[in-house]
Amino acid sequence: MAKKTTIQKNLELAQLALLSAIIIVMTFVPYVGYISYGMLSITLIHIPVIIGACVLGAKGGSILGAVWGISCIIKAVFAPPSPLEGIIFKNPLIALIPRVIAGAMAGIVFSLIANKTEKKNIGSIISSLVACICNTVFVMGGIYLLYGAKYGEELGIASVNFGGLTKYILAAFGINAVLEIIVGVAVSVPISAALRKIRIK
Repeated sequence: MAKKTTIQKNLELAQLALLSAIIIVMTFVPYVGYISYGMLSITLIHIPVIIGACVLGAKGGSILGAVWGISCIIKAVFAPPSPLEGIIFKNPLIALIPRVIAGAMAGIVFSLIANKTEKKNIGSIISSLVACICNTVFVMGGIYLLYGAKYGEELGIASVNFGGLTKYILAAFGINAVLEIIVGVAVSVPISAALRKIRIK
């Protein structure tokens, strides 16, 4: 593998900084990064993470996932949308770790597909799918395992084990994952392709 030039390294840093800034803005500006419905919200912040993973690789995706997670924790501490979300998303196991995993997995999957098939757009699509599923599974799963009782009380759902809350979480997973995948693919694929062309030039 050829060594990166100074220009390439500076370009990567600039892209990483820009995507990090976008994540921070989307986290703290209302109705930009999160679209709330009921006790849940659909996120759009996975988009710059996926773009970064498809352009900068697993390391870049991990860093951007960490920026997302840390921003989420800061928001939960200082400006939570609700008291319960303030409790839940202060926990790094829910707010931070799933986002780092999502970014890393997106970068790994993209690299594997792009290197073996050279079909980078297909790699971007599958990376979006993987990132969205990882984020939703680990976040919703963490909420269920660690805060199921509190979450159920807030929703007015008495049964946690194999009851109302389980069905609610599964339904929410289906809605969140599908919508986030659709938006992620529609936006991430063309933007990451354009950024890769800049890197090549």
